[in-house]
Amino acid sequence: MKKVFLSVVIPFYNSNRTARESISSVFSEIENLYQDKKLVKTYSLEDTISEIICCNDGSTDGTAEYLDGISSADFGSGENSFIEIKVMHLKNGGVASARNAGLDVCRGEFIAFNDSDDMWLKDSLVKRLSLLTEEPNADLITANHEKESQRIPRLAKANSHVNLFYISLKDEIFKNCYTIPNSIMKRRIIDAGIRFKDGMRYSEEIYFFNQIVSKYKCLFLNELMSKSIMNKERYGEASLSRNFAEMKKGEIKSLKLTYKELGLSSSDYLAARICSAIRYLKRVLSDAKRKASAN
Repeated sequence: MKKVFLSVVIPFYNSNRTARESISSVFSEIENLYQDKKLVKTYSLEDTISEIICCNDGSTDGTAEYLDGISSADFGSGENSFIEIKVMHLKNGGVASARNAGLDVCRGEFIAFNDSDDMWLKDSLVKRLSLLTEEPNADLITANHEKESQRIPRLAKANSHVNLFYISLKDEIFKNCYTIPNSIMKRRIIDAGIRFKDGMRYSEEIYFFNQIVSKYKCLFLNELMSKSIMNKERYGEASLSRNFAEMKKGEIKSLKLTYKELGLSSSDYLAARICSAIRYLKRVLSDAKRKASAN
């Protein structure tokens, strides 16, 4: 049995309209990876396979049937025996439990994510893995979703790459660099038992990443690596819902857990709560303005 190099976990819930494009973008990027001579040599990829793990979270709209009907032959160039697509059917438990189910069975040396309504952009996988390779002490890399770049003062530069930075827990609390579709991590993070908080249905990714960034070296690439398939507006990374109020509650819960369990100072916790409230208000006002314009 060949070693698995990369596992990509994608949760699905009533995603029939976007499932194919989400999977296809990941599939194409994995194909590009296996054609990159430098990375093929660095990681001996000719002796590996990669896997896409599709976690169906109790969908009722035909997503389950679609996932059951696909295979690697439906995507890419056709010469893709090095990419396996696996489907898991789960009782509806929310995106956190769906991602955890995928993490529990993934076999890759590196672990990545996508969401069912997001797509990886061309060359994004090769670029992220190349930068992670250049920084051997780093355990995770993330990047921008939707934004070409963002203003990020006072982040520590990583090597000579103009847009690559190290992230600390404090950086993440206030700057929110982390995005699910752009994150690639080394297996040792998952082997250490870090998972999404079961039972959290909103903003579940915040505490997950806070656990990682508090214990491991993490990189942030200030470049666009993914985008929404249907141009949805994003608040946090809980992409299976747009319920702002519930997402806000989830963010506060994540901040409380970070304060109690990860050593966040009381002053930073208070400041983070204030920043969170301001971001939430801006999102609500922006959404109200968008709806008014639509009418």
